[in-house]
Amino acid sequence: MKNLIIYFSAFLIMFGLSSCKVADLRTESLKKDMKTEKDGRALLEESIIAMGYDKFMDHESYAVKSVFDWNPFWSIMPMNALPGNKNKEIEFHFANNSFDGRLNYLEGRKKGDAHGLQSWQTYQSKNGKSIEFKKDKRRSWGIATYHYVIEAPYRLLNAPIIEYGGTNKMYGKDYDLVFATWGTEDAHKEHDQWLVYIDKETKFIDLTQLTIRDFFLPFPPSMAHGTVQYLSREEKDGMHMPSEVSVQLLNPKKRNNHVYKFKLYDYKFSKESNDSLYPDPSLDKIGDSKI
Repeated sequence: MKNLIIYFSAFLIMFGLSSCKVADLRTESLKKDMKTEKDGRALLEESIIAMGYDKFMDHESYAVKSVFDWNPFWSIMPMNALPGNKNKEIEFHFANNSFDGRLNYLEGRKKGDAHGLQSWQTYQSKNGKSIEFKKDKRRSWGIATYHYVIEAPYRLLNAPIIEYGGTNKMYGKDYDLVFATWGTEDAHKEHDQWLVYIDKETKFIDLTQLTIRDFFLPFPPSMAHGTVQYLSREEKDGMHMPSEVSVQLLNPKKRNNHVYKFKLYDYKFSKESNDSLYPDPSLDKIGDSKI
């Protein structure tokens, strides 16, 4: 592991570790404050209806199985937020519209283990034994991030700043761009920015660029952004949920150019709260908040 960290650090230096400039995903029109008549929030709401996320919001919790496939080059880097998930089946359990979640390892050397996040407190269970709350920045980041990536189409509506960002053409399709952030529109280190691509024809969100301000490893601010591509979706009860997701470093690239990708399948939804996601009843529920 020590050699991997040294190798990873050298990689960062090579690609501009000395740069302190924070990544900024605003389009040129947004930087120039060129407002249009189009409403970014209305476009997001239209996308939610098209993908059936209005029905998704009727549920309190859900589970979904997943398998991660890493690019061989990136696989040797210490970037995996959920060690043990490479080509091994895991299962996520999430409380809707929150950051409370748990992952269970279903096979491999960690089979039977579980890691969870409740009100931003991490816990673990080894081989089904008693739960122990223990600080774990790596898995805390991973569970919260994949949770948000699945729910992003409607979670982003909670952002106080949502703007129309213009248009772009990718992979032969025309997209409307919607920019979302918190705090202030200008790039800053405290809050992330999202730039969502909405297919003009289907109204589906096919990809999104996002900054990564709180990655569990040191990362140059200028490089701390990536692209999430929703390669396919599974239709279930009128909901179009992500079924294959590709993660790329920096700006959008060819679809087969990824750091890693993961499949999501066998969704199970419940209109009841999943009590197992709250092993410590003394912790207040904080929902979508990061505080």
